[in-house]
Amino acid sequence: MNLLRWRHPFALALLFGILLPILAACGGGSAPDTQPTTAPAAQPTAAPVVGTAQPGVLRLVTGSEPDNIDPQKASFVNEIQFIMMAYQALMTFDLDMNPIPGAAEKVDVSEDGKVYTFTLRRDGKYSDGTPLTAYNFEYAWKRLADPETAGEYQSLPCGIIKGYSEYSAAACQGLSMEEVMKLDLDKLRDEFGVKALDDYTLQIELVAPAPYFLSMAALWIGAPVREEDVAKGDDWWYYPENYVGNGPFVLKEWEHDSKAVWEPNPYYVGPLGPVKLKRVEYYMITDGQVAFQAYQNGEIDILGVGAEDLATVKSDPVLSKQTIDVPGSCTFYFGFNLAKPPFDNKLVRQAFAQALDREAYVRDVFQGLGTPTYSFIPPGFPGYQPDLRLWEFNPEKAKQTLAEAGYPNGQGLPEIRLTYSGTARNNARFEWVANQFKQNLGIDVILDPIDPTAFAAATKDNPPQMFSLGWCADYPDPQNWISLFQTNGLLSARVNYSNPQLDELVRQADVEQDPVRRAELYAQAQRILVEDAPVVFMLNNGGPVLVKPYVKGVTPDTITPIDYWLGFFNLPNVDVQP
Repeated sequence: MNLLRWRHPFALALLFGILLPILAACGGGSAPDTQPTTAPAAQPTAAPVVGTAQPGVLRLVTGSEPDNIDPQKASFVNEIQFIMMAYQALMTFDLDMNPIPGAAEKVDVSEDGKVYTFTLRRDGKYSDGTPLTAYNFEYAWKRLADPETAGEYQSLPCGIIKGYSEYSAAACQGLSMEEVMKLDLDKLRDEFGVKALDDYTLQIELVAPAPYFLSMAALWIGAPVREEDVAKGDDWWYYPENYVGNGPFVLKEWEHDSKAVWEPNPYYVGPLGPVKLKRVEYYMITDGQVAFQAYQNGEIDILGVGAEDLATVKSDPVLSKQTIDVPGSCTFYFGFNLAKPPFDNKLVRQAFAQALDREAYVRDVFQGLGTPTYSFIPPGFPGYQPDLRLWEFNPEKAKQTLAEAGYPNGQGLPEIRLTYSGTARNNARFEWVANQFKQNLGIDVILDPIDPTAFAAATKDNPPQMFSLGWCADYPDPQNWISLFQTNGLLSARVNYSNPQLDELVRQADVEQDPVRRAELYAQAQRILVEDAPVVFMLNNGGPVLVKPYVKGVTPDTITPIDYWLGFFNLPNVDVQP
């Protein structure tokens, strides 16, 4: 988002209010203390030094330093924000969250729904003035599928694009890299169903009709990175001079762990232009209290309201008039690494799920920001199942379940560590969580706060035993949620979860053409997911966001739950006029 996202859009803004790590669509990222997330006191969290607004300059908070902004590898909200500033995908979204042409001028779909032909805008260019062609998109999509790329979102198109599962065998089939390297990768790459027919025509063949594919084509995963830029090294994206895209903005300056400055791309063409803003400044502030103070000082223009600041905002005659209530698109959860005891035991996971009072979590920890949840897909999105509440708070049943798991009164349990993004506010929030386990299960959980950026990296590369994350919608379809937990999926890989029955339901649902039958299949799969409890769903976000009155074009009518930042899909009308 992949976060937050909170895709992620809101994700980030609300992030500040809740301060938990979010995947962009997941996924992810971390921001200032808004959702249960990140970072120790030593983490740099300086506020900006400019305290007055300037015409055309929008100042935002991105939380922690992005861990990776390579489009084919990123997954967290704050990472995806940067990517979509610099790049434009084939498609983008309108204010109703419908996919519309982005870098493409138009798209034609074959009668059988399996062949998509994108015609690119003839005047499409990169920010350095070089032409953008269909071959750039072919390279990017093939790079996404390349086993050596091994990006976080690599599993998303599995089983959807022709030849993708065969080429991306590690992500889609669970093959080891040793097994993958024995394959004829050149042949598989050539047979992959993404091909440039000429400079302006890209054809993508699907395995079967997929009603959500155009939304997938709007994501950053197919953003047209250039081969010559990638060839500069694994960290090519780290330097502004290498980060050359076709999106609405150009990264002009990146003072790592502190500030990033963007200016309009003079060569941008697409529905997100022309851009009125002269500059966008992102500040990496991980401490929610510091971010809130920066907003009050006139140093930040948009900021989600944190639970700790809610009473102040409501009682303040000025701040209370600067809020916009936004619906959330994210679900926050506690994840268990099933490869690490005791969470390889389903009963242990279920006991932990029963031991958490979600109602009190939202009421007492987040001061009513957001809503408790017991399943994955949030309210307002297709596939929401409000009656799916298998693990409601019940301390007695939790203890009984833990005993059935072989750990009566917690006796015999190995050491359990809860890892999270350690800000001062998060520390207090996770102390509440640890106290829940102590009170309701009689066990001591060790709190393990780590640096926000390090936390994001850890959940990708070496998932902790128990951790807190969030997932935000990339697009409004159950496929963007439930399919992530199929074997080797983007989220299942983080917890080492696999259930063949869920896999089969998702496989059918992803290509089912009957919308009623399709919804039934995803609902059955979501029930299995909740029953297995590889994660415990806790909170759906949503609530007030502070917006300075001089920020134009950001209103309840011009934002969507999947904005990268509030107003992103209304970008031509966003401006700052102090």
